[in-house]
Amino acid sequence: MTFVLFSGHNDRAVITLCRFLRARGLAFAIVAAGRDDAIHRTAYADAVIFNRLDKVITVEWLAGIAQALDGRAIHCPTTEFVNDFVLAHRAAVEAAGWIVGLPARAVYEALTSKLASQAIVARLTGIEAPTAQSMTSLRAPCVLKPRVNVSRGQVLYPMLCLDEATLARTAAGLSADDWFAQDYVDGQSRYLCGYLCADGRRAWFWQDNLMQQPGGKSIVLARTTPTPAFDADRFFDGLHAQGYRGPLMVEVLVDAHDRAHYIEINPRFWGPLQLALDACPQILELFVADHGAPDSHAPIAQTTPGPHYYAWAHGARSPECRRYPAAASEGDRQQLQRLLERHDIYAAPDTAALHGAH
Repeated sequence: MTFVLFSGHNDRAVITLCRFLRARGLAFAIVAAGRDDAIHRTAYADAVIFNRLDKVITVEWLAGIAQALDGRAIHCPTTEFVNDFVLAHRAAVEAAGWIVGLPARAVYEALTSKLASQAIVARLTGIEAPTAQSMTSLRAPCVLKPRVNVSRGQVLYPMLCLDEATLARTAAGLSADDWFAQDYVDGQSRYLCGYLCADGRRAWFWQDNLMQQPGGKSIVLARTTPTPAFDADRFFDGLHAQGYRGPLMVEVLVDAHDRAHYIEINPRFWGPLQLALDACPQILELFVADHGAPDSHAPIAQTTPGPHYYAWAHGARSPECRRYPAAASEGDRQQLQRLLERHDIYAAPDTAALHGAH
């Protein structure tokens, strides 16, 4: 039984899983994005079993990976693209020797859809999404979001349009059949990060995002927070009743009036996963237990009350990084830079070659 990681997508989550699995003594293998994949410059290069030549995925290719691992390959859900393929061909993939710990495709798609998930979150938490706009009468500032995350073999992402010129340029040619729009909400970005087992066990924590790459891209600085945005237990109870299992991250924005607005759910491992390893390793313990790994009697990480920090120093080099309100409590630009360097995910010995360079 071998956990399989697809590198070259969501690299920081992959590194965190490598750290956890190796510390736990569990077998894992890496499918690299090619010989130039940064994973080859880490302590986990020895786990690479294939270097991909392209981005094409087929059942036959996945069957070859499982065969190389004696027919017991466990899918680690770190990328929307691979998840989408695996769910679309689940019966054949499982018949080829893969263990897929994802929920039914309809359940997964209802959550990963930025449109369909709104009703689920509203029902389970009482939190509504930002006000919708008509695609025929758009006004800035707004966010354009895809109705489905993967279309024609390509992963689609939301697009921020903070002024009329950007909106006109971005919306040109977009179809209301494929995209929808919401008012842009300013406030504090907060994540609920957790894992829900098939038997209903769960673990979670909350994080406040401090800095983010421009355009709503990757979080580059975050910290744990004791402040919840909604009742997580009730939420997980509802998801379990609906048939969901697996990792997930829920984003809300809390505005200046302390009102939370639902943004999206990622039903897979997320970029700042290192924060889970440092602050709530039970999330990863439940993941491996849910796939048949024996219980661990020794903690992988010695957790403290916190706050715990996550940083990606190289990703924060853009001068246009957004600072969320919670960042103000950490000090000025120089103090934030010190946090980025001190807590950089790549600063550890196993990834020292990538520190400040990836």
